[in-house]
Amino acid sequence: MKRLNWLLSLLVALLTGILALFAAGLVAAAYADWYHLPSREGASGFFVLFMGLLGGVAGTVLGLIVARVVAAGPAPGFGRAILYAFGTVVSVSGIIALLCYGFADFPPTLEGEELRLEVELRLPMDHKVPPVEVKGARDFELASVVDHTQRAVRYGELKVEQARLEEGRWIVSAEVLLFTSRGDRVIDAHLGESSIAGFVVPLPAHPGKEFEQWSEWGPRPPAGSSAWPDSKTSYRFRVQRIPPPPPPPTAEEYEAQKEAAEQAKFDAIPANAPIGAWLEYTPEWMNEKRRKTAISRIIERPQFTHELGALMLDEDPRKAEAALRFAGSIPAPDAGIREVVAAAGRDVIGRIKKFNASSVEQDPSYEGAADASIRFSSWMVAVRALREKAKADFVPELREILELSRLRTDSYVVQQDIRRVSSFYMKEWAGVEPMPGDPPPK
Repeated sequence: MKRLNWLLSLLVALLTGILALFAAGLVAAAYADWYHLPSREGASGFFVLFMGLLGGVAGTVLGLIVARVVAAGPAPGFGRAILYAFGTVVSVSGIIALLCYGFADFPPTLEGEELRLEVELRLPMDHKVPPVEVKGARDFELASVVDHTQRAVRYGELKVEQARLEEGRWIVSAEVLLFTSRGDRVIDAHLGESSIAGFVVPLPAHPGKEFEQWSEWGPRPPAGSSAWPDSKTSYRFRVQRIPPPPPPPTAEEYEAQKEAAEQAKFDAIPANAPIGAWLEYTPEWMNEKRRKTAISRIIERPQFTHELGALMLDEDPRKAEAALRFAGSIPAPDAGIREVVAAAGRDVIGRIKKFNASSVEQDPSYEGAADASIRFSSWMVAVRALREKAKADFVPELREILELSRLRTDSYVVQQDIRRVSSFYMKEWAGVEPMPGDPPPK
């Protein structure tokens, strides 16, 4: 048998620490589940991680101690030290897990479904004020009591708004999750400044189907005693199953629901709505049926060219972008479309001039450059389409845009999104060679 020197002892300690780390993590994860530790902001995860690390450290120390004790004994072998150390870790972890399990609250179920406790409280005969009008507390709770000591409590709802008057007495309903199978079930309720209930409910740890029906009114005094007086609150109870939440929709069901919602939204648009309401449905990636309908609605409108041109100049760059891209998708653009697109080009020129005239202090975020870039990119979509479909010439506007874009070299957006593109197309369409400093095409 190989003697247990310090090097082997440290190896025992390391291996024991690794085992303890995983064992402590498993026990901590079970504890977090059994005791319903909150997962908000990773609280339960941090708890499991911390306990795992703490267990690892403790296991390492334990492993070293066990190894040195074995080394001093009559059979100082590595295998014996590992066996004793691992056995200690497993035993301690098992005992802790059993203790945690024994003191945890596990809600009873009925055919796999959790239960809620429903209670009706019949107030004393002399209580004349409607419960909903009573000011102050409206509390209801269910406690688990073991050996006359309250060990856990869960708060429920006292439904004073639903109180009803029967045979001259107010009846108030309440409900709470049946959160545990342990101990006696004690209900307590307060209305305003008064306690209106404090009863031990005769409910077994695991109620069966017979408890789904209302009990008799209680409490029931011992045999031979007087009946429970009308001058005190009485109660009755039952349990009701809490159905599990419906399963989430499948991917196909989700897509069908999303499509139905989109279609309903589309169908709700009036036929004579402004064209801005239809433009979002016109890009090529949209639903083809809705896209064709939207395009028809726009083109059929009288003076739609004027309305489209106004949107191209809108202060919202996204509206202008949608209008320009739509102009590029029109199958047979006429002279009116060419004119409003040319006007949009002149608008881009004006915005670049405005940006060029501003200082970094006046526009530190380069918002003017971003605005001009969005409009220019969508303008180029329309221009390329109109040059192909209608042989339109937008070189004058493009030339001025290129010249203006060369002035603010401090803006990456202007240089890459405007100057680079306009330089490329000036060579393509007009044979104008790029100047030194024009970014090359990608």
